[in-house]
Amino acid sequence: MPMSKTFLTAVLALMAGTSAAQASQSVAKLDPNARILACYKEVTIPAKYHVTKVLVSKASQHYLRKGGLVYLVEYPAVYRENKRLVEPEHIVMREVGCKKRK
Repeated sequence: MPMSKTFLTAVLALMAGTSAAQASQSVAKLDPNARILACYKEVTIPAKYHVTKVLVSKASQHYLRKGGLVYLVEYPAVYRENKRLVEPEHIVMREVGCKKRK
């Protein structure tokens, strides 16, 4: 048992170090002579669907006898949805304010 806990701890430490290294590599270093023209943020736009309802069964009313009483019971209509993809999910670049460099 102690061996497996040690192994698990080592694997988790390695994964944490790897993700931290990847995060530092994803940040680009700017040339000090470069001028920032605009800043953008990636925004995910969800997919758009055209949805229509298709009637499966109409609304209905039935009489139900129970315990010497007669009940009028109503069942609502049942629909199913037809979905058609109009626009897939995509990423857009939205302009945001830039932070000033020191």
